[in-house]
Amino acid sequence: MTIALGFARACRAAASIGVVLALGAVLTATIDTAAAQSGPTRRTPAQGAGGTQTITAQIKNAIALTRSGKIDAGYAQLLAALDAADKLDDAQFVMEQYFDATATLRAVKRDDLAEKLFVRAFQSKAAAQRPPGNADVLLMYAILLSDHARIAEAVPLYMKAIAAFNAYWGEGSEESLIASDKLAVALSANGSAASATNLGRHNFERAEKALGPDHRTTWKLANNYADMLREIGAPAKALELDLFAIEKRAKHYGENHLNTLVTVNNAGQDLLNLGRFDDARRYFRRHRAIAAAMAPKDPSFAGQADAWLFYTDMLAAGDAAIAPADLGRLEAIVANEANFADFLRIKSAVLAAGQREQRGERDKGMRLRETALAISSRAFTAQHPISFEIKLGIATALIADDPARAVQAFAALDREMFDWMKREVGTSGDRAVAEAIRAHADHLLFAFGRFATGAGSAVAQPAFAAVLRWKTLGGADATALRRLETEVGGKDEETATLLRTALRLNGEKQELFSSGNIDDWARSVWGRQDAAEKALQKRLDAIGAKLPQDPIRPSQLLASQEAVVNYFITRQWKADRQAKDPLAATVLYAIVETATSEPRVVDLGDPGRMIDTGVRTEIARLRATRATMPDPDAHAPDVKGRFQNLRARLFAPLEPLLKDKTTLYVVPDGFLSAVPFALLPGSGGGLLEDKFTIRMLTSPDALIAIHARETLDQRGAMLLAGGIEYGEPGPMPLPATRTEIDAIAKLARARGAPVEMLTGRGVSEGTLRAAIGKARIWRRTASIATARHPASTRCGRAASCCRAPATADFRCATRTTAISMPSN
Repeated sequence: MTIALGFARACRAAASIGVVLALGAVLTATIDTAAAQSGPTRRTPAQGAGGTQTITAQIKNAIALTRSGKIDAGYAQLLAALDAADKLDDAQFVMEQYFDATATLRAVKRDDLAEKLFVRAFQSKAAAQRPPGNADVLLMYAILLSDHARIAEAVPLYMKAIAAFNAYWGEGSEESLIASDKLAVALSANGSAASATNLGRHNFERAEKALGPDHRTTWKLANNYADMLREIGAPAKALELDLFAIEKRAKHYGENHLNTLVTVNNAGQDLLNLGRFDDARRYFRRHRAIAAAMAPKDPSFAGQADAWLFYTDMLAAGDAAIAPADLGRLEAIVANEANFADFLRIKSAVLAAGQREQRGERDKGMRLRETALAISSRAFTAQHPISFEIKLGIATALIADDPARAVQAFAALDREMFDWMKREVGTSGDRAVAEAIRAHADHLLFAFGRFATGAGSAVAQPAFAAVLRWKTLGGADATALRRLETEVGGKDEETATLLRTALRLNGEKQELFSSGNIDDWARSVWGRQDAAEKALQKRLDAIGAKLPQDPIRPSQLLASQEAVVNYFITRQWKADRQAKDPLAATVLYAIVETATSEPRVVDLGDPGRMIDTGVRTEIARLRATRATMPDPDAHAPDVKGRFQNLRARLFAPLEPLLKDKTTLYVVPDGFLSAVPFALLPGSGGGLLEDKFTIRMLTSPDALIAIHARETLDQRGAMLLAGGIEYGEPGPMPLPATRTEIDAIAKLARARGAPVEMLTGRGVSEGTLRAAIGKARIWRRTASIATARHPASTRCGRAASCCRAPATADFRCATRTTAISMPSN
């Protein structure tokens, strides 16, 4: 519940990534205020028949006409008065009149005329003198545009307004912070949840420093920042801010004040989202007491509190059937737009839908879910975490009656969320925000995986097999680049070079932006990637070529004796991700693909139960010592015994699907990157590597180049980073990483490939980045950049990350095991 800031949330569209990156500059650099400072404000009131007093009276009359419904006549008089005002030598007065005039037109819902006045205002002589009033009018114009989902146009105006406020009143001033807060709220309303929340945090922290924790604007920014956190699904962090604001507001305004009531209600919602029902009731009762004291003769004023208390009781009942009268009351809340908040109506609709479906009234349940989605799309946007959760509920509800439609709904939501998530996680400067946003994707994937291995699995499995790009947030763009580079390699070197550059930058951008860290380097990568893609497109146009558009599955790249085993971990989070144990459930799937059959999805259960302490210790020992062991079979009996249970859980369920296969491409996820698959016991004695040639991939896309080119490309150096001495204080280096890269370098040089090694002291992040830009293949082990990956990226890497923009396969392990290093 947020006090209105002069604009409503209605039909928003998501901001473009360009807008989001522009906003990033606000957070990382001082806004340029030179333009605003170059024109000092002048206020010399003119007198006479055409002076300010006369024009003020004309403006008042025009406003009165407009508000009485005579809009055309009022607008004509406003134009005449504003033109007369602009002839005066009083720029500030003129902009004040424009401010009042546009506010009036907005109040009578004539935003079309208000926009014409905004344009006219900045074409005026007064605006050119840059008075302080320019900032207010710029801000109002930006708000109008963002109200109409024109956020890409609005953001530059918001930034100009903030620059002007900074110039006139100083950075960190109340005026400047409020303007920046309105930008954050607009971004949130238009679907840019991560950018909005980042800016909300920035504004609140700046207010605490510049204005102090006891300033009312600091509390206001805390309230709005909490709103953004609550909307993206981070109630625990929101609660901290709301409790801070309640304490300050109650002390300053008194208990029975609207501002106190608003924040008390917000805290109740936070606690409700955390499942703390008794605490939520306590705050909603406090809300009701404040409402009753503020408006004792108006029972509707306390009605929202009563509705929240009722909803809390219904939700706390769990799966128990709700009485018909209570169900009717829930649905009445949904229908009452005038008296109940959008959040409450959405939540009531979803709860009522579940009850209708329990009763077998699926059509009624679906209509309620569709109503919830309509409310959310209008109040927030269709690309918003709240809307996504509703769409997930719709897809899940369809499973019982129409699995085919459910698959379509899941697949559509997957595509929509993936495009949105790539931008949001990539523009999240706060790890907690990135994790909150990513949790929505995890819930989609968890529900989709359950569907694929449960009812309707026959139609769901192929669709679920296509969602594995979530591991690395890698899209079809990289796949298309890799496919075309493989086709033209050795035939058209100019095009191939452009493709390699675009592919390398695509991978680097993906890694940097999925880390949630937007900095100058990340922006430079984005800019260079954009330039590389434009140069590539120019070349493709010149030769009449196009990037492949048709999707490609691993099965299309496999020989008859080969199979891909793609492991994928799904997670279901508790509401409080800050809890000691934040996961409600975790499931590991193996997706098996061959050249001759549809993908098969196998539920392998909870991955947390697969590796006990002894196995983890053995894996760590092997990673530290295997490269230097004189006899690889020396510990085979011990290894087989230690890994027997792991084989039973991780591989045995897949064996019926792999009977006639001799080569396995294994794509691990998360901790499975550390599992030595080749050393797992085989079914008939020996080890898996005795039966299969096992090749580890970081992405199935590596198959594109594996079958097209088995030779090691010698163009450009191979970069190997390991054995790095970080110094004190600093992270501990992984054991034997120097031995590992020495072994790889020996193999590469034997095949004529140039090698560059970064090891020892003095290997900084900047050194590594500079070297990567010149490399064709690179491997880093315990490098500085590795630490930048938050757990939320789920990139499937443990101690190292590999990148090979064009050469997707390089065998670097001992015995018959091969490790491929594709770009992903």
